[in-house]
Amino acid sequence: MPLAAIYARISKDGTGAALGVERQERLCRDLAAQRGLDVNDVYVDNDLSAYNGKHRPGLESLLAAVDGGRVQAIVCYHVDRLYRRSTELERLVDLIERTKAEVLTVAAGDLDLTTASGRLVARLLSNVAQAESERMGERLRAKNDDLARAGRPPGGRPKYGYGPGYVVDEAEARWVRHAAGRVLAGWSLVRIARELDELGVPTRQRRAPWHHSTVRNILVSPAIAGLRIHRREVAGPASWEPILDRDTWQRVRAVLADPARRKQRTGGPYLLSGLVRSPEGGHMNGRVRQVADGTIARSYGSRHGDGISVEIGADRLEAAVVEAVLIRFDGAALPTPAATTEGGAVDAVADEMADLARCRGEGTITMAEWLAAREPLQRRLEAAQAAITPSPTLPHLNGSVRAAWPSLTVDQRQTIIRAVVGRIVVRPAGRSAHVPVADRATVEWKA
Repeated sequence: MPLAAIYARISKDGTGAALGVERQERLCRDLAAQRGLDVNDVYVDNDLSAYNGKHRPGLESLLAAVDGGRVQAIVCYHVDRLYRRSTELERLVDLIERTKAEVLTVAAGDLDLTTASGRLVARLLSNVAQAESERMGERLRAKNDDLARAGRPPGGRPKYGYGPGYVVDEAEARWVRHAAGRVLAGWSLVRIARELDELGVPTRQRRAPWHHSTVRNILVSPAIAGLRIHRREVAGPASWEPILDRDTWQRVRAVLADPARRKQRTGGPYLLSGLVRSPEGGHMNGRVRQVADGTIARSYGSRHGDGISVEIGADRLEAAVVEAVLIRFDGAALPTPAATTEGGAVDAVADEMADLARCRGEGTITMAEWLAAREPLQRRLEAAQAAITPSPTLPHLNGSVRAAWPSLTVDQRQTIIRAVVGRIVVRPAGRSAHVPVADRATVEWKA
């Protein structure tokens, strides 16, 4: 009795119950019994599409068994369970010609791939199956376009802070707001992630720890501001409730996009990171080197070609700038960050995009017109978002800045310094190695 193997596949199984493949297997067993075949094994690919080209381990194991002579007949519900692409069919044709194995289907009859007529029928069925998959893809894309224009939730798992249907999950949303507040208070993403771990806040993976990139991805997502993303662009207002108001979200994004947040991670924190410049205006970045006694020396330096053109000791420069800042604050309160006006420009463009989407939804413009008008609006939106000046929240102090300084974190100190310092210009030391910092560095204050 020839040995047969059953192959079952279903591309969608939202419940995870695999009922579709179980029904296929039952019908295939009935067919095998009618033909007098002994079913040797069952190969299954559940929730995997044949059209998207993804690896199907069940099918690969089946083909290997046929190639090895362990299976003489393949039984499946329909040929489109085996293949939907012509390239997959040709591979199967080569295998059947070499092994003379049979292919039997419940819904499409036997498939004789050893004759020209049989291969013609198989290729016609393949073209029909591929065309149907393409039509399904077009219908799905059109449906997703309609959902995006209406601001409806996308498919898949909701973003952190939301439950099914994009209903706000307050257990997660409170930590989104908490992390946003920390960013505006000058905290680093690494420090926020560490705090969330220490507080026992679970990630979506439950056992996985928080990572700075995870925190960033959550906070920069337009979904938490009630904006619908479609094809990696903001399509307009969403139908769900925002976790952060638009202004707060824009300020958080602006802070996270600030190049001054990129810190050197070796040799300790660099208090003046992003503020130190050479006379030519080049950035002087933090760097470390090991000196003769084995200790680490921190400095700020800029490169010109292969050599360092300007360099100054970090400890000396930071001490001098901090003292200048504290003198400036003696007897004065912390400044109030100026309100940004660019957020209004972002809102205006977002409103235009919403009007455009509404026109498309009402059918007053065509899809081509909608796409043509959306592209320049998207560029204007990105430009407006990039123009927002970060205005982080300054720490609340009881008493003078000088008295509170020793107890402040590095992030809080940097926030205070950046509130008043525009940049620090450092000139070369010349031939002398002992030029005072005051003779080399000039602090340019913000108005």
